Amino acid sequence: MRNLILQHYTGTPGELEELSIKNIQEYAKFCGAEYKFLEGDLFNPDFTSPCQKMYMLSEDFDEYDMVVMLDIDMFTRKGMTKNVFTDTSGIGMYASVQRSLHQQISNRFALINTSHAYWGGAVWRLTREQRISFRSKLDMKEMYPFSGNYEDEGMMSFLAGRLQIRKEDEVIPGEYAWCHCSYREGIENAELIHIRTKVTPTGPKREKIENYKDLVKRGLING
Repeated sequence: MRNLILQHYTGTPGELEELSIKNIQEYAKFCGAEYKFLEGDLFNPDFTSPCQKMYMLSEDFDEYDMVVMLDIDMFTRKGMTKNVFTDTSGIGMYASVQRSLHQQISNRFALINTSHAYWGGAVWRLTREQRISFRSKLDMKEMYPFSGNYEDEGMMSFLAGRLQIRKEDEVIPGEYAWCHCSYREGIENAELIHIRTKVTPTGPKREKIENYKDLVKRGLING
């Protein structure tokens, strides 16, 4: 098996992004996978930065059995020993936040149906066959409405509808385990931690790097 972890950023990575890249590079080694950092508007220069993650569907990666795309503010929890390629399943996360967004996007876009899949965009996990399948339904003209509006999540949900993937299918198990927001309780049991600006679920907010440093002090992320 030949696997790959991808991360993307438009522009020059800042302190937090560089720390995430280093952390995920080490995790890729742990998983026996390769790592690639993607920079710039590789998918479509007309689209917003989050949409560029859709480049994961490119034939450039067809040599890999599985590709995992992680957001540039994701970190492994200190001491975590699970392999994202072999110790879980599914394409993406579908927890309470995604359920709410799924309903919102369905209300806004007639072609998005709540009976079809919708996954969070911080972690994508796709086999070669799945990437080729999604790519076969990809028409760039149809992607424009999602740039700035639900971004890669909207695009993938639209394609999931074209492929008739039900919302119960291909969900990564464990609710937030593989994308646990830094402000949520239970973070000590997370696999991957998603650094957010919130300090608690209801606020206040501060720079992500401050929340990262707090988690390092708490022994939840390797500094």
